[in-house]
Amino acid sequence: MKKLKPGVLLSFVGGLLLIAAGVVFLLDNLGIIMLDWEMLVGPMFGIAGLVFLTAFILNTKHWWALIPGFVLVGIGIIIFMNRSMESAAELWSGAVFLGMLGLAFMLIYITHRVHWWAIIPGGVLLTLAGVTLISDGNNLSGGVFFLGLAATFGLVYLLPKPGGKLTWALFPAVVLLLIAALVLMGETNLIDYLWPAALLLGGIYILYRALRKK
Repeated sequence: MKKLKPGVLLSFVGGLLLIAAGVVFLLDNLGIIMLDWEMLVGPMFGIAGLVFLTAFILNTKHWWALIPGFVLVGIGIIIFMNRSMESAAELWSGAVFLGMLGLAFMLIYITHRVHWWAIIPGGVLLTLAGVTLISDGNNLSGGVFFLGLAATFGLVYLLPKPGGKLTWALFPAVVLLLIAALVLMGETNLIDYLWPAALLLGGIYILYRALRKK
């Protein structure tokens, strides 16, 4: 069975949605039906996201469709939460959006291991999603942030890749794990480590690349 091109699917489904929208708007203008626009916006984003996800399912080579797919579904969920669960939306909206985008990148790696780089944005976004759920703004959230980054680079090293293990990922993983431990123990404020950590990680990576070329 020949795989359907995502572009063809998106055009076909998009055309059907436009026709359906035109009919619904006409019926609304004629007074035959009454539309609740606030209730329609969320499902519209969700349906648009499902179209992209369907395009990926039909042809997994087009991994890019996962990103708009999960983002649009996430926006639809957030709109629904703001409409039906305002108190929960205040807490979960950021986590839902960042988490859905993070899952998209993780699925890119799972389905296409050649794109191992997707582990990094995926891990960072999932870490930020978790941090948004922490009410404490000091050591706990900072420690979880660095711990998530350490785990992300740990996965870059551990997870299978076409080119084998990436040894360089161990260096930022260890450094970030140490920083996470110090922050969680309350030894210093989070801001005291941000720039030094960035400079240290950058220096380690540059040295590693320089030594590797010899």
